[in-house]
Amino acid sequence: MTTVPIRILLAALIAVAHLGAADLTDKQKERFLREAEVIAAKQLSTGITLSERLTLSHGTLIHDAQFQDVDEFKPLFQGSSGPPVNFRDSYRYNIAAYRLDRLLGLEMTPVSIERKYRGRTGAFTWWVNNVLMMEIERWKRRIDPPDPDRWNLQMYQVRIFNELIYNTDPNLGNVLIDNEWHIWMIDFTRAFRSFKKLREPENLDGVRIDRVAWANLRKLDDRALRKTMGDMLLKTERKALLERRDAIVAIFQERIAREGEDAVLCELPQR
Repeated sequence: MTTVPIRILLAALIAVAHLGAADLTDKQKERFLREAEVIAAKQLSTGITLSERLTLSHGTLIHDAQFQDVDEFKPLFQGSSGPPVNFRDSYRYNIAAYRLDRLLGLEMTPVSIERKYRGRTGAFTWWVNNVLMMEIERWKRRIDPPDPDRWNLQMYQVRIFNELIYNTDPNLGNVLIDNEWHIWMIDFTRAFRSFKKLREPENLDGVRIDRVAWANLRKLDDRALRKTMGDMLLKTERKALLERRDAIVAIFQERIAREGEDAVLCELPQR
């Protein structure tokens, strides 16, 4: 009788446990992130927020999460260009981005919740499985997506979302591609600024918007924002977000009037 090495057996058990995560709802993932025990931790080598990759276990399920606890505020911070502004780099924006993503119906950001770990409060964000590469890798290696039209529709939503939240760090390393060529947006600690104007409105030139996201974007109001993320965003941040929303809606309404709905609206591929 052949004896299976313990390391192989453990690896197989962990793989099976990870597979069960695919069928979980957002609420189930939130509960797992909130209640699961941390059984391993590893410092990540990428990024500047010194985040960690944690392995969590709860019942029969094992899954990883990213932990970020950065929460810095600098009044009148002088950037590399432009006038000095208040600067905030916070884990709270990861959670706000996840909640806003779901309000819009995009489902392009992983689940993220607030939790304490080793005495530090931060964001526990669901680790995206089966990642093929980051968008920066695809771009550098000049790899064409298997379905360019499907790819472009997803990237359009990334551009819209980054303008909506005033993401000051929309780098290609924060866009993940899984093995089904679904796009995932991560790391929003430098978003949600209190600017009322769009950061780079030219990024919306020629962009199409998902029909569901378009309907949800137009009906977005402070009541919904306050209810879903009032604990993560300041009043000034919510107000600025709605001002930017108005600017985005105006851009797309003008294009729809000029080009027609079918030329501007689209339907995202099912996940």
